[in-house]
Amino acid sequence: MSEQTKEEKAVSEIAEIINKLDEAVAKDNTDTTEGHKVRAWFEEHRALHEIKRTLHEVGKIDKYDEEGYNHFVKDYEKVLKDLDD
Repeated sequence: MSEQTKEEKAVSEIAEIINKLDEAVAKDNTDTTEGHKVRAWFEEHRALHEIKRTLHEVGKIDKYDEEGYNHFVKDYEKVLKDLDD
């Protein structure tokens, strides 16, 4: 795959990530309960991670920490469990 094709694919993926984020945050902002605020916060961080991963795959950024993201998700799941209790 050519460098230009990789970059075009990355831009398309980033656009898709941002569209999903917009939809998730718009839906979550219609409800002011604490759980929805946490969900919107998580969606923002997840989107940033996915954008970084995509840019890393096409060599546009060097720093990408999959292990850090997995730790973040684990912490998020714990927060959600604590909110339910």
